[in-house]
Amino acid sequence: MMSTQEALEDQRSRGVHSKPLNSGPRHLRQSLTIQRGRLSVKRMFTMITGVNFTVIAYLIVISGQNVMNGYRDDHSTIIIFSLTVLLGILSALSFLIIERRVVNPLNRLARQTKSIQREHADKLLPINSHHDEISELVSAFNDLLVGMRNTYSNLQEANQELRSANKQIEDSIRYAGILQRSILPDRQLNDIFEERYFVLWEPKDIVGGDYYLFHKDEGRYLTGVADCAGHGVPGAMMTMMARAGVDRAIQEVGIDSPARLLRSLDASLRGIVLDDLQSRAIATSMDMGLVLLDFDQRQLRFAGARIALYWSNGNDIHWIHGENRAICDRRQGSYVDHDLELLPGFTYYLSTDGYLDQSGGEHGYAIGSERFTQWLLKNARKPLSEQRNAFSESLARFRGNHPQRDDITILSFRFD
Repeated sequence: MMSTQEALEDQRSRGVHSKPLNSGPRHLRQSLTIQRGRLSVKRMFTMITGVNFTVIAYLIVISGQNVMNGYRDDHSTIIIFSLTVLLGILSALSFLIIERRVVNPLNRLARQTKSIQREHADKLLPINSHHDEISELVSAFNDLLVGMRNTYSNLQEANQELRSANKQIEDSIRYAGILQRSILPDRQLNDIFEERYFVLWEPKDIVGGDYYLFHKDEGRYLTGVADCAGHGVPGAMMTMMARAGVDRAIQEVGIDSPARLLRSLDASLRGIVLDDLQSRAIATSMDMGLVLLDFDQRQLRFAGARIALYWSNGNDIHWIHGENRAICDRRQGSYVDHDLELLPGFTYYLSTDGYLDQSGGEHGYAIGSERFTQWLLKNARKPLSEQRNAFSESLARFRGNHPQRDDITILSFRFD
């Protein structure tokens, strides 16, 4: 089977030529003009029309003279009869020319075009041997068809390249997701809390800007959640930098005071990020809530930067808001420790704003603090594994068909 280009070259080798379609009005006029030695439909109709006009004019003149002279002779009658017969013959010839050179070719072209559309997408329209205007039209159409097929082929190649590049990017992001998950302390949390904790971590994309942390030091445990500005790959890059900043701050000031640790982290990230002039045009802040747990003393110490601590036993609910300034905010914040007694029967929660800000419901409103605290009261007495499912299912039902707006993280634990 010949390709489109080969079919076009075959037609040209048999004497049917076509020129590019973009050669301008001059070429268009030339394509409608017959070449020397070719009898086109236009010339044939011009000749027949001229003869018909001459015959009709002559008949009018002869008839007028007879009327004016008041007589008829046999010679004039023969001439009029002959011309009338000639006119009839020319009219019949005109009908045949229209039928064979215009109507039939156009009907044939319509059928062939539909056949190409339905079954033979790689074919071209056949060109007849009359070399008339219809042949020129078919040749121009074939040129256009070849150009469109070449363009489509180029688009397919470009799309294939885009799909290949997109796959490479997706593979890289999935690998980045594996790396990000590797810094999350699931094993350490499970070793310490066993069945007394749960984490709901749902990035908006494959990777995200939320993460949670855990650090053990001489029988005390530091845990918390963080929400870096942005989501996706930029957010994930920020979590890596934030994780390194937290480790450095712990080495410098220890874990005795979560507030002091937040101040140290803020200072170190501020020196790295805000000194870069380019970073001033983008968001580089981070919300964080940290909790220091001393199970022996049954004490909890909390400090937060725009993240609150909630606790509930199913009957009562309490919370402490974090400070209003995020880590690495444009204006430096001040962070304070809050000491609480670890109460048995209470479940404690740290959540990033992605859960509370998720839109849904009939009117597309956010979950908000009031609905969130109602869900806390409803689920606080359940086992932690059931609570995770309950919060995940409540979120899915509320969200409905609305897209996920942000990364979501809830870290919850209980002291018995």
